[in-house]
Amino acid sequence: MADMKSNFRGVFQHPDIVVSMPSGAEFGAKPIISYFEDEVRRGTVFKAGETVQMGWMILMLKSTDAGELDVWEPCFGKVPIVWERGASRTYRQLIVQKSVSELLAVEPSFPSLTQSAVVSPRFMASKDFQMSREASQGTDSGWLFSADSSESDGGRLVSLFEIASQRPEVIPFLALPESSSVVLNNGEVKIRCGDTEVESDSSELLRRLPASDLIS
Repeated sequence: MADMKSNFRGVFQHPDIVVSMPSGAEFGAKPIISYFEDEVRRGTVFKAGETVQMGWMILMLKSTDAGELDVWEPCFGKVPIVWERGASRTYRQLIVQKSVSELLAVEPSFPSLTQSAVVSPRFMASKDFQMSREASQGTDSGWLFSADSSESDGGRLVSLFEIASQRPEVIPFLALPESSSVVLNNGEVKIRCGDTEVESDSSELLRRLPASDLIS
């Protein structure tokens, strides 16, 4: 792992913020550090124990023995959230979600992993799925998940973090805006937003997503 840190102490009297990334992927720390630097310049004061949303992910700041603030991110597959040092997953998922939105020429509309979605009875265990987004409001992300179109009624509220922990293949699409829909069928992906539709047979990115390590 390689650490990158801000240099606040001499100018802003603010603890330095440290972002850890796997060796060779340090470039991913730069936009995260830049976010914190911009916020501190605007007068924001970050403290240990505070959480910060970046994309759809939540980052936790933890104090170090050196008086710095270490960035930690959620470890998927463990509910409730268990935190692990670094932000490599946050960066990868942010880039993938932005790239998927660009395929449809729309701005990403990031939910929070703490928001809820409606999940049909068979969704978690199904091989294929479909997901569609209505307007987001409060703690409701607007997302609805089902195994197929036959499951039009019924469902329960589940946090997006729990859904993504069990079905990580939905993560690339979570920043699509309302009126979007995604269908995964036999390894093929079809996305629709308004009058725009993109399928995996015409997109290298979508072909790679169902079995890739881009989001893990």
